[in-house]
Amino acid sequence: MPAVIAITSEKGGVGKSTLAVHLAGALAERGLHVALIDEDGRIGSSAGWARRGVAHGTPLSFEVLEPEEIRPRRLRDLDAVVIDTEGRPRRKELRDLSERADTILVPSGVSALELEATIALAGFLNTEGGARRKLKVILTRVPPTSGAGERAREDLREAGLTVCNTLVRQYAVYLRAAELGVLCRDLPPKEDAGGRAAQAWADILSLSREVL
Repeated sequence: MPAVIAITSEKGGVGKSTLAVHLAGALAERGLHVALIDEDGRIGSSAGWARRGVAHGTPLSFEVLEPEEIRPRRLRDLDAVVIDTEGRPRRKELRDLSERADTILVPSGVSALELEATIALAGFLNTEGGARRKLKVILTRVPPTSGAGERAREDLREAGLTVCNTLVRQYAVYLRAAELGVLCRDLPPKEDAGGRAAQAWADILSLSREVL
């Protein structure tokens, strides 16, 4: 059975779907057979990302499935499944997630409000059986040149949370990658005006090794 990595958050704007698409891509680059399941039916950001890639003639290197497309035989031979969960899931959905997933990855920004929301979500998940050992926080949209990410990471660890060492820094290349339906590593040079795509991709590869 594949390892199941669920990405969830109760706070919008933390780059959940961007993280899901890129994490799946990083696992695929490392030679793993991976699929991404888009469970966010209200928005469908990951599925839309994949459709834009196909429309531009640059399909993603892994399958992006919607829930109605899932078949046990389709998943059986995979090494990993990444789930892009519904935004702001209900408590019942979080309980279900804690049972289905091997790893629950919670993206969080570095502001005080985002950290408080992350700590509250972790507090709930930690009451759900074995969810505590599955939970990892990943700091996203981190300003590249300040120490905000490092400070937030230590604050969360002092609050008792497991936090990834990797910081996913905020770069404009992610937005352009979403518009074109590609991974940031696959942006044409003319679309990488700041030359940040390689740095952004290095963050994602580093995270993938921490997760699996």
